[in-house]
Amino acid sequence: MKFLTAFWKDACDEGGLAWDDTNNNRAFHAGEISATLNGASIYIVAKRQKDKIKDEKGEPLVQDIEHAALMPKGPAGQFALYVPFQHSIMKYSPNQKLAKDFLKWLHADANYGKWFEVNEGYSVGSTKKWEDNPMWGKIDKPLQVFRQAARASLMLGHPGPASAKATEAYTKYIIVDMFAKGVQGMKAEDAVKWAESELKKIYEG
Repeated sequence: MKFLTAFWKDACDEGGLAWDDTNNNRAFHAGEISATLNGASIYIVAKRQKDKIKDEKGEPLVQDIEHAALMPKGPAGQFALYVPFQHSIMKYSPNQKLAKDFLKWLHADANYGKWFEVNEGYSVGSTKKWEDNPMWGKIDKPLQVFRQAARASLMLGHPGPASAKATEAYTKYIIVDMFAKGVQGMKAEDAVKWAESELKKIYEG
């Protein structure tokens, strides 16, 4: 906690506290920051807007964007969270069979594969099968880092089970807010205690 609050003040844009989900892309494209934790969108947008998004020399910025690094390793290993998505059919749905048939069609290789290839790495493959898709050999090198990126991903709740409580803790941004409190001036110890109390409300309440 102490390391990250110091890192924020020494190396990050303190205006980031007011950012929404698109600000990091815009700041990077505008040359306001030099690095950001991001998916493929930051590269793809620059590629599609070569005439608009340029570097200080007037050259297309996409030529100088490298997605060549995974999350750095720490003492306990290398981890990431590539948000998992799933499809669900509600028990109360009056069209359960139709919905199931649609999902089977959607996830057939021929259909899902088209969607996967159009994304050009934006949607990180969730299984080894999609790591072997020919698309990876056709896309730009900076995007190929996403081919095996999901191998470092852990589910919400790790090392415990994925659960509704783990998801609640995630969706309430408790850990994010803990760091936000720290960089806004709260003592590191107090920020951690606050997060602990909020997590206990979920897991023990």
